[in-house]
Amino acid sequence: MRALARGEAVLAKWIQEGVLVDANAVADAWNINSPAVHAARKRGEIFAVWAKGKHWYALEALKLERSKLARINRTLGDVDPSSKLLFFLRQHGALGGRIVADAVADGDLDDVVRLAASWART
Repeated sequence: MRALARGEAVLAKWIQEGVLVDANAVADAWNINSPAVHAARKRGEIFAVWAKGKHWYALEALKLERSKLARINRTLGDVDPSSKLLFFLRQHGALGGRIVADAVADGDLDDVVRLAASWART
């Protein structure tokens, strides 16, 4: 119970700090409407965590081109959304201590995809 409460508190903090954004922010970033964001989530192009009664999306993921995000997210597969969020937020030794968005910006998408495949197997 305490672990669940701590997890919910962290998500609430990340919502307040803007680490997680709602579908409207994704819609604005992608120049689409909110129903299209939800459809993209269902297709596996983007992931969301559930908190405070709705879906929240990682602002960090919006730093990536939509097609690259979709490739990474689909490679992560059925990994739970909280683990996907951590994948995008943490610095990875396998990426030279970079976060996913920085590695992709540096042209290392294939390395990120390999790491995502490994992450999905653990």
